[in-house]
Parts: sequence; C-alpha cells; structure tokens
Amino acid sequence: MRKTVTVYEALGMVLCHDVTEVVPGRCKGRAFKKGHVMEPEDIQRLLNLGKGHLYVLNMDPGIIHEDDAAMRIAWAAVGPGITTSEPVVVSR
Repeated sequence: MRKTVTVYEALGMVLCHDVTEVVPGRCKGRAFKKGHVMEPEDIQRLLNLGKGHLYVLNMDPGIIHEDDAAMRIAWAAVGPGITTSEPVVVSR
C-alpha cells in the first residue's frame, strides 16, 4: 500500500520515488533511488535535503521487494556462461 509518511515513520519502508539532491554550482543527481529501503542513517540526509515527508510502500508480510523478486528470477534462470547483476530500471 502506497502512502505518505514523515521521514521518521519511513524506517523499513520502500521509497516509491527518486529523491533528487541539488547543490547549486556543483551537482544535481539522485540522492535516493526508487525502491530504496529506508534506514536510520537516511533521516538526517533527507532532512538536509528539505524532505520531511516521503511516498513509501508499506510491505505487508509475505510481500517481497521487487529487486529481491528480480534476483530470485535471475538465479533460477542462470546457467553456464550466464552471470547476474544488480537489477536496473530500463527506460522505454
């Protein structure tokens, strides 16, 4: 179930969107990617980015993260001469 929560409530939940970090004159890029599982050390960085609330998935028991599902499929399909890698999002 997708919902909006404070960064403090988001611990252990899955981020539903990328969070962008902009440092004028230096960089602009992704600070957190969609699918990231929120951890205690993420709170201060998000607050520094001005993020007080996030869209997250509350993973119900028995539901697995999409990256874990992708890796399970990859491991089931792997054979001689085939290797696996981290899951990636492919744009259309």
